[in-house]
Formats: sequence, C-alpha cells, structure tokens
Amino acid sequence: MHEGVPYHPECFRQWIAPHCAYCGKPLVSEYLVDRWGTKYCKEHQGKYPACSFCGRLVPPQQQEHGIRGSESVRCPICRASAIETIDQARPIFSQLKRWVNAQGLMYNNLPLSLELVDRPKLAELITGRAGTAGIHSQGVTLSTTHSLNGRIAGIEVNGIAVLKGLPSTVFQGITIHELGHVWLIVHGVMGLPPWAEEGFCELLAYRYYTQLNTDESRSHADSIESNLDPVYGDGFRRVRAKADAMGFQRFVETLRTERRIPLTR
Repeated sequence: MHEGVPYHPECFRQWIAPHCAYCGKPLVSEYLVDRWGTKYCKEHQGKYPACSFCGRLVPPQQQEHGIRGSESVRCPICRASAIETIDQARPIFSQLKRWVNAQGLMYNNLPLSLELVDRPKLAELITGRAGTAGIHSQGVTLSTTHSLNGRIAGIEVNGIAVLKGLPSTVFQGITIHELGHVWLIVHGVMGLPPWAEEGFCELLAYRYYTQLNTDESRSHADSIESNLDPVYGDGFRRVRAKADAMGFQRFVETLRTERRIPLTR
C-alpha cells in the first residue's frame, strides 16, 4: 500500500519507489539523502569518493580519468561550471572587483592581475607565507615585500592567483576572499592576528555567497558558518559579530583608518 493505493510489489518497485541516483536500484528499504536531495543506497556511502566542492558522491562512471591523488575530486555538476581558462575567468574577475567596490572597499585604482594556476604552482606561491592553509588553499595574494635595513619598508600588491578548475561559485568565493587580503595590504592594515585577517576575508566571501543566493552559494555560506577551524571559522564568527554590532560600512571604515579590528562600541 502507498498513500492508500494497492500496488503489485514489482509495480511499486518500478514506478512508485524512489530510485538510487547512482546505481538505479529501487529504494524500498532504508536509504540516504544528501543536502541536495539526492537519494541513494546506504552501501554507496564510504565506497564512492565525495566531490571536494559540493559533497555529492562520485561513482566510478562519473570519475575523471588520470587525476592524481593530490587533486580534487569533482562531480559532473561541478566540472560543468569549472573555470579552466583565463578567458573564462577575466570577465568574472572584473565583476567581482566591482562587487567588492560596492561594499565600500576601494583599491586606489591599483591594476590587479589574475592568474589561474595548477596545484604545484599554487603550493610554490604559498610556501613560506603565514596564515595560509597549505595544501588545502585554493588561492593566494601575489605581493612583493620590500625591506630596508632588515625591516619591512612596504608591500607591493601584484594581484591574486586562484586554483584552476574550481567550480564557478567556488572560484568566485575564493577570489572575493583574496581581494580582501589585497584591500588590507593596499590600505596598510598590517600585523593583524591570523584569525582577524582570515576572518575578515571569510566575512567578505560569506556576504557574497549570501547575496548570490543560489543553492550552491548558500551551501558554501553554510560551510563558512559551521567551519570549526580556529583561524578561518572562529575568526569569521568573531569578525562578523563585530561587523554586525557596528554595521558593515562603519566597521570597514574603522578598520581602514585605525588599521586594526575595531573594538565593538
């Protein structure tokens, strides 16, 4: 019986029961549902790798061939929107810079470059930089530090580098995060504790994701909110609390002029 209507067992299995998204079998006993509403057999959990970006399972027939162990697993949905070339990236980059400007963050007409790099090149760019997440990083700010008599005399920002092949929504969030680092350097906001600097940049990405308001962007915003990392997660929550208490525009202006995370007033 289903909703008061009788069915032959085979008719129920074929036409009424939900079917596994990965193997097609009818789901007539206990099954799992992911955050996207995808229904699948319990035995697939742990057997198939999860997409590094959205968490969907990736069965063998959907897996990319020739990827190395250090590379991210991508489902077909995330591959379909992946930013693989600089020609794809440039118009999005221009739009993202305008969005950041609209938030009150200006770059004093600084020309900013964008590079798409593979994982080994990104690791090379990140090596030795404080406050980065190592192998898990997906972007980095490109800058040159000038020293005088052993002391930092200034930092010149050249642009940002972002990992090639990210799904479009992830690419946008990573780019916004790195543009936050650029803004801090341009305005001389230096020496912040890692939680404050990364928390501020995560707050920018979070604001962008929530304003974008798609299923994917809301998922990434949720991930920022629930991140347990003491630098990125706790930093985001601490910075957001201060920005919410002051109002975002006042918070940004105070950060620019006082060059520190403002005390809540």
